[in-house]
Amino acid sequence: MKLTVLGGGGVRSAFLAKSLAYNAHRIGLKEVVFLDNSEENLKTFGEIASYIFNTIRPDITFSLSTDPVTALKNANYVITTLRVGGDESRIGDERIALDHNTLGQETTGAGGFAMAMRSIPAILDYCRLIEEHAADDAILFNFTNPSGLVTEAIIKSGFKRRVYGICDAPSELIRELPAILGCHEQDLKVECYGLNHFSWFTHFTVRGEDVTDRLINSPDLYRKTAMQYFSPELVQSCDKQLLNEYLYYYYYKEEALKAIQDSGETRGEQIARINHDMREELKTIDVKANPGKAFDIWMKHYLRRENSYMQNESQQEKFHTRAPLTLQQFIEEPDTGGYAGVALDILEAVNSTTTKRIVVSISNNGTLDFLRPDDVIEISCDLSKEGLKPVTPVHVPTAQKNMISCVKEYERLAVEAILKQDKTLAVRALMAHPLIGSWSLANKLIEAYWK
Repeated sequence: MKLTVLGGGGVRSAFLAKSLAYNAHRIGLKEVVFLDNSEENLKTFGEIASYIFNTIRPDITFSLSTDPVTALKNANYVITTLRVGGDESRIGDERIALDHNTLGQETTGAGGFAMAMRSIPAILDYCRLIEEHAADDAILFNFTNPSGLVTEAIIKSGFKRRVYGICDAPSELIRELPAILGCHEQDLKVECYGLNHFSWFTHFTVRGEDVTDRLINSPDLYRKTAMQYFSPELVQSCDKQLLNEYLYYYYYKEEALKAIQDSGETRGEQIARINHDMREELKTIDVKANPGKAFDIWMKHYLRRENSYMQNESQQEKFHTRAPLTLQQFIEEPDTGGYAGVALDILEAVNSTTTKRIVVSISNNGTLDFLRPDDVIEISCDLSKEGLKPVTPVHVPTAQKNMISCVKEYERLAVEAILKQDKTLAVRALMAHPLIGSWSLANKLIEAYWK
């Protein structure tokens, strides 16, 4: 079996390489290719990923490539993790929004639409290559942001292979909950529903017992998990449902906007500054010849990114910060899976006798009865050898239905606008978005982004 990663020269490629190496046996991997159109990225981050993978699984063929046809030839599985336009485009997306006094965040609102304008055409070019060169039964896992929009565009473009949208935000929150409840991870069941970066968590049970009240009344929930950005009073008003961390930008809209404006630096600018420092330091050594030294430099700057996550937007310190690891410690530390873990769970299920619950973006097909069948949703699924079975949530409050319906209308119009390259539809899309909700503002934003 061959797996190809599109965007394999990204800053986070070391984590993906480690996860794939440790789990290759689950799906019979024999060959892995990390593709990137930036030779410079492959020579730095790709080489670090290559060393990690080869250290763990030297028996599996691992290669770096800038040639998409060779990389996709006979590939059975494809993971996309592209950042089209790089850090500079993200800075432009966020600054244009802030210049119009609306939220500047890369996947949410106007910034998310701008990112989709670049991501979708690039992904569809790769989809055509997948249909031409990959195995006939190839499966595509999309992690390219904004993941839900991009996944919907792939499906609606007529792409004929199986497609799953994956994101690690829901899985990360769910993984934090057993420690709060004092239970094993496999004993906890959670329902997640909504859209990518716009989802809620409900119906918490441990071995069949409802533990919702115990969970939401625990002070540790708001101190030691991604729920730190939300108040207990908000959770009560949301019918005792937990929230995807990206909902912070909706429930605390004016606070998030003011915090970003007051910080004087967008997250994109912060990331670009850190990445610039990282690249400059990595240029001083031969990465391939000195993987340990290269890893130390990468880890130092990567932790600057991770430990500052959402601090500008929320004006909060992270509930825990990560300490640096050596290359050997990183390799030996147990793998947490991340978004690659979701993809591997799906692929392994065919040969499994157990059932596992995962969160994935797929076509609705009646799961949420207030949306259209072809809408892409983010939903919990029970995964077994019979396939993916979406879990219809026990209760979706009216407020959540209305919010999801509103954002989904934006997503439908956004996908149509980008597929057709239609500026009028693009204005209608942003006008429908609850963070914009104004024709005049939508029109100004689209004019700026279209340039």
